[in-house]
Amino acid sequence: MDLAARVWLERLALVVPGPAATRWLLIADLLCLIALGLAMRAPRIAVPGALAVGFLALNVLGMLFNDFFLGLAVFHLAVGTMTLLPRRGRWLGGATLILALTLGVLT
Repeated sequence: MDLAARVWLERLALVVPGPAATRWLLIADLLCLIALGLAMRAPRIAVPGALAVGFLALNVLGMLFNDFFLGLAVFHLAVGTMTLLPRRGRWLGGATLILALTLGVLT
C-alpha cells in the first residue's frame, strides 16, 4: 500500500471497527439485509436478492477503498442507513448504525 493511501486510511481509523467487532457487525448487517428483503412485496425472492446485492456491494466497496476493513466500515454504515428507509425494521437500522459507530470508536 502506498504512503498516500496509508495516511488516508489512518485518518479514518477512528470509525473502523476491530476484527472481533466486525464479526458481530456482519451478523447485524445480515439481519438488516433480511429485514430489507422481508419489507418487499415478494420476500421469497427479495431476501436472497438483498443478500446477493449486499455481498456484491461489500466486495465492490472493498475494492473501491483499496482496504477491505475500510470498505467494511462503509458497508456497515450503508446497510444501517438503508434499513432506516422502510417502516418495518427501522429500529434495526438505527441500532446497527449506533453499534457500528460505537464499536468503531471503542475498538
